[in-house]
Amino acid sequence: MATIFCNGVQFDGINAILFDKDGTLSNSYQFLQYLGEKRADCITAIVPNLKPSILTTFGFEQHNLNPSGLLAVGTREENEIGIAALIAQTGYDWIAAKAIAQSSFQLADQQLPRKAPLTPPFEGIVELLESLTSLKLGVLSSDSTDNIQEFVDHYKLSNYFQTIIGAQVGISKPNPALLTLACRSLKVEPHRTLMIGDTLADVRLTRLSIGVTWGGSAVAQLAEAGAIAHQPAEIRLTHT
Repeated sequence: MATIFCNGVQFDGINAILFDKDGTLSNSYQFLQYLGEKRADCITAIVPNLKPSILTTFGFEQHNLNPSGLLAVGTREENEIGIAALIAQTGYDWIAAKAIAQSSFQLADQQLPRKAPLTPPFEGIVELLESLTSLKLGVLSSDSTDNIQEFVDHYKLSNYFQTIIGAQVGISKPNPALLTLACRSLKVEPHRTLMIGDTLADVRLTRLSIGVTWGGSAVAQLAEAGAIAHQPAEIRLTHT
């Protein structure tokens, strides 16, 4: 077992650490901005004059993306439902609204470049992972499992992680079932597992959590975290 230190807070008896991906491991801000704009353009080609409302729903605030907004935090399914609800308000029935959202998302995917090359690890992440290799490590993200795998493969990080858990149908952060799923995959107990992430949904998964601000989140958005880290080097391990 190990003790993790972070800015005056220590977490004892840790056997495993789970990382969020976007905004924690990877700098996805510019990609998500591009993704939101492209999805909005595809939808408004069918439902005119809706782009400002779509961007607001995604979490854009005066052209800046809220790192805790729907696009940044939600699963693809949650994003589709949120936009379908917006489309339905214009007069489309629910089935048609969902179909427009889904087909527009698919069209945007076809027009986008691959995600991994545009979402590099934050500075200091590789060094942090290297310092934690004596523990079991995993990724627990709202992104698709395929996107997570592409990210760790592209940046040669796959050897650091023993499990990858992407978006699950019907459950999303902070549902504790996701923590249980990840811990079962790692063969560790939840009370021996630390979560590191950049959103309230991440840190609500467990009281053993570190909220990180290097992805753009404000400290106030992470108030429920056990500790706050502003850069990866502030997270340190010692064995007990």
